[in-house]
Amino acid sequence: MPTILINGLSAKGGGGRSILKNLLGSLAARRGDQTWLVLVPELGTFAAYQTAHIRLIALPRMLSRSSMLPVVNSLVLPGLVQRYGCSAVLNLADIPIPTRVQQVLLFDWPYAVYPDSPVWGRMGFRERMPRRLKLRLFRRYLDYVDVTIAQSTVMEARLRSLYQLADVRVVPNAVSLEHERSQHPRDFRLGPGLKLLCLSRYYVHKNIEVFIPLADEIVKRGLPVRIITTIAPEQGRQAAKFLRQVSHDGLQDVIINIGPVDMADVPSLYEQTDGLLLPTLLESFSGTYVEAMYHGKPILTSDYDFARAVCGTAAYYFDPFDPIDIVNKIVECRDDGEGRERRIAEGRALVAAMPSWRDVTHMMMDIINEVMTQRPVRLRGNASR
Repeated sequence: MPTILINGLSAKGGGGRSILKNLLGSLAARRGDQTWLVLVPELGTFAAYQTAHIRLIALPRMLSRSSMLPVVNSLVLPGLVQRYGCSAVLNLADIPIPTRVQQVLLFDWPYAVYPDSPVWGRMGFRERMPRRLKLRLFRRYLDYVDVTIAQSTVMEARLRSLYQLADVRVVPNAVSLEHERSQHPRDFRLGPGLKLLCLSRYYVHKNIEVFIPLADEIVKRGLPVRIITTIAPEQGRQAAKFLRQVSHDGLQDVIINIGPVDMADVPSLYEQTDGLLLPTLLESFSGTYVEAMYHGKPILTSDYDFARAVCGTAAYYFDPFDPIDIVNKIVECRDDGEGRERRIAEGRALVAAMPSWRDVTHMMMDIINEVMTQRPVRLRGNASR
């Protein structure tokens, strides 16, 4: 019975955690002749997914520090592959593992394919340097990947163009299994007005800071619009700074921060809001778009290729650096009854055509089985891409 390593060490929050949970949920329901050795950031969150054929492993806390990334990726992970006799690797983290066994990389780190993004210039030294290191390791170890899975045709094209990758397959994201199940409703007490949800942790590429001048413009125009955010000060210095500025500027009635929300409560949150507002600057796919479509909410987001690749004509697009353009699109969405309903219908149709997480898991398993049976183990050196 072959053992396959799933590297989920980067699934500490956001989309990465959602992907790993949905994948494990689908694997737990499958019957097969494979054993899954799953590296998780911590055991508690994922303990429910351990079964007879899924074994969870968490590294010592000391190895979870970002400063230990080169050691963990270059030495610890290849050692685990060898120690447990793994036949293949499904890598959900951002950096390929330098191992001689077959490896499938699920790519969802957009920094690697947007080298000219303005996000790089908005980061301070302490934010930029770890990402530069990750990018260097990503390039160095790409030669150890047999198949790269992209989540959209835009990501596929960028990977092929920037890194000359020969085998890139498109396997899209899907609606989280949590959204397909009935949940106990939760009242978020959001109050009156047009409530636009930005469902995200704080990341510099999410461009949350634009909400400050946007809120000022909303107040200036006297619009009954509320922006619902879900961040916490513990998510970094910039997150804490943003929340302090909201309070300092007296914008708490426009920017309503409810803090992190459990996945089980997300369907209730969508029911109590009127649309998705996502001024992001970088994404590889963003399951948040899919969730909003699934729940029948209009989408207002950045006019970038990654957004159009997922949303097509089912969204309102704006310049994420221009609060005037954003507020104009909000007003257009509010007043555009026919157009809004058309976009919602188009979004539902897009979701209906997407694979389920069970289908996504099946596609990934097919790719892994292919590389294990059709591609011999190769002697590989470090790539110099």
